[in-house]
Amino acid sequence: MSQVHVVNVPDDGGDTLTSLNDNGVLIPEFINGPGIQGVRSVKIRDDDIMLCTYPKSGTNWVFEITRELLTGEITQDDIGMDQTFLEYGPEERYADLQSPRILCSHLLMKHLPEDVLNKKIKVISVLRNPKDVAVSFYNFSTTIPCAKYKGQWKNYLNPLFQGKFMYGSWMDYVTDWEQVKKTNPDLPVLTLFYEDIKQDQMREMRRICEFLGVERTDDFLSRVCDNTTITSMRAIKVTTTEYGVFRKGGVGDWKNWFTVAQNEWFDQLYQEKMADCHLQFKYTL
Repeated sequence: MSQVHVVNVPDDGGDTLTSLNDNGVLIPEFINGPGIQGVRSVKIRDDDIMLCTYPKSGTNWVFEITRELLTGEITQDDIGMDQTFLEYGPEERYADLQSPRILCSHLLMKHLPEDVLNKKIKVISVLRNPKDVAVSFYNFSTTIPCAKYKGQWKNYLNPLFQGKFMYGSWMDYVTDWEQVKKTNPDLPVLTLFYEDIKQDQMREMRRICEFLGVERTDDFLSRVCDNTTITSMRAIKVTTTEYGVFRKGGVGDWKNWFTVAQNEWFDQLYQEKMADCHLQFKYTL
């Protein structure tokens, strides 16, 4: 029996953030969202590409970069990752798109369609340092209407990393995906780091091209770079910017938000929760 209900989770100051509890999974309360069951039943094609990220880890940015590298075209349209964002709307929105499609999700593998694993489709995983994720997610949460959140930063951090808000804990997300990669060595997964793309986008785009099996000239790659700066995307993707999707897009903004006490608390928590994780994150560039 499926259990779906709206929950208002308080932060440490009593302000609430609204999510949908879908059989124990917290997701945003999207108006036309298909829910976890709807996501699970999405028909996966053999050549689909799955873009998997925790929220605020560069999903829109990497979606656009990947789309241009895949098609070999510089695009100036307002199509964003929300068109193929599995939890956002019904499958009809992308069912007739030309192959190969880039499908996006913030969910764990166990909540995705089984054919992602069965058909061993290509998966691009993007990771971003958790301190910048937290700052970006806080600012995003105060702008998206479905969250109805008006809380303060000082009261947000603790429940966020305890997994009380939508999409649960960043740490659980990262460790779960590491486990997926370990237990499914034949699943083609490309792991990208947000900070690495910021540092050397040309190098990382060559990795994406190799993974996708496409060849693009350096001239084309540099045009993709120019077309996917935060300034360009903010100007082009007008429909997706109303909810603060493109805020700063930098590395290290957390230093303007975290207090010394918050930083120490987080570092301690990270050591406890991520002791077995071999991933190295860059907090500054």
